[in-house]
Amino acid sequence: MRVALQEAKISLREGNKGFGAVLSKSGELIAQSHDTAETQHDPTAHAEMNLVRAACRILGDDLTGCVVVSTHEPCPMCAGALVWARVSEIAYGASIEESKTQGRTLIGVNCETIVRAAPWKLTLTGGVLRQECSRLYDDEVRGLIKAFRAAEISGWDDAGRALLERRVEWFEKNEKRIRGRLKGTEVEKAYQLLLMKLGITQEEAPIVEESNSKIVFHSMNLCPALDACEILGLDTRDVCKRHSEMATDGLIKKINSSLGFSRNYQRLRPHTPYCEEVITIGP
Repeated sequence: MRVALQEAKISLREGNKGFGAVLSKSGELIAQSHDTAETQHDPTAHAEMNLVRAACRILGDDLTGCVVVSTHEPCPMCAGALVWARVSEIAYGASIEESKTQGRTLIGVNCETIVRAAPWKLTLTGGVLRQECSRLYDDEVRGLIKAFRAAEISGWDDAGRALLERRVEWFEKNEKRIRGRLKGTEVEKAYQLLLMKLGITQEEAPIVEESNSKIVFHSMNLCPALDACEILGLDTRDVCKRHSEMATDGLIKKINSSLGFSRNYQRLRPHTPYCEEVITIGP
C-alpha cells in the first residue's frame, strides 16, 4: 500500500485525481500505476485500468494468483476489469462510501457487489492504511494541492492575499458571535480565535509559554497544508511562510491591531513533531 500511496501522490503532482495501485504475485511486485484520466483526457484511465494493462503486458491476460492493492476502493468499471483479468485478491484503503461523505461524486455501487457477482472467487479486503489513504481524498487537502500547484506557477503573493481575504471575510461575517466567545487577555483571545478558525482543540495545540504579552503554542493537529506539501514534495518552511503567515497575522489583527503572529521555522513539521507558533502584542 505504501507503494500505491506514492503512485497516488505522483498522480496529484501531475494534475490527476490521486489514485494509486500496485499488483503483485507470489510476493513480487509486478506492476504499479496511477490514474492519468486528466492528463491523457481519457475517462477510463483509472489507476486500476492502467495497472491491468501494464500487468497483462508482462504476465498475459490471465492474472490468476495476483493481488491488487489500491489506495481507493475500485469503481464498478475497475472492479469489473479486475474480475475479468482474474486477479485473486483485491485490497484497498479508502472506501467509496467514505469518499462520498467527503463530497466526491461517485457511482454508488461498491466493489463487493461486483466481486459477489463474479463467476469465480476473489478475496476482498478494505481499510488497509485507511487513514493515510483517506487524507488523499480530503476536500481541504485537495483544495490546497490545487492552490499550491497554481502558486508554484503564478506566484505565492496572490495565494497569500487570497487566503487573508477569506479569513478576514469569515471573521467579519461572524464577528459578533466570535467576540462573544473570546475571553481573557488579548493574546489569549487571539489564540482562541485561531483554534476556532481551524476547528481544533487546545489539546491539539497546547500552550508551552504564556504571559500577558506572549503565547507560544505547539500545533500537532491534522494539517491539510502539511499533507499538501508532503504530497507535492514542497518544503513547509517555505510554503507556510509565504502562504499562511500573513493571513494568520491579518486575522488576529482584527481583534487588536497590535497583535502579531509568527512561527519558529526551525521547529516546523515534518522536520519536528510540532509547529511552534507565537502570538505577541506590542505596546
